[in-house]
Amino acid sequence: MHRIIYLSSGIKIFSDEEINDLLKVSRNNNQKNGITGLLLYSDGNFMQILEGEKEAVEITYKKIVNDNRHRNIIVVANESVKKRNFSEWKMGYSVVDPEFLKKHPEINPFELKTSSEIDLLITTFIDTFLNSFRNKVLYH
Repeated sequence: MHRIIYLSSGIKIFSDEEINDLLKVSRNNNQKNGITGLLLYSDGNFMQILEGEKEAVEITYKKIVNDNRHRNIIVVANESVKKRNFSEWKMGYSVVDPEFLKKHPEINPFELKTSSEIDLLITTFIDTFLNSFRNKVLYH
């Protein structure tokens, strides 16, 4: 099992309709390719977690890198994992309030940290998200 986590900036602020269109296509493709994960959106910025078989995750990530709707892609993690964190989600989605992130910099994925802090950030962020935001996620 493999996981890639990346951050990127949209070339513009996306409307709800544009995000919904993106999610529809992503969820279809992810289901076909055995990929699960999570997409977070906050004030024009994205954080995405992709998980699945290594080849499928890498192919999907390569398509994302070549997508001209975003820029400044930063890989936070590209690693083997023992199991999926989002096994039931073709692509979970949530909008994160920018004010919430300002008040909680310890879980702000858009603030880069040192390597050891990134590892802790990934674990903390996933755990916090799964435990705190579960009722706010649009599952599919």
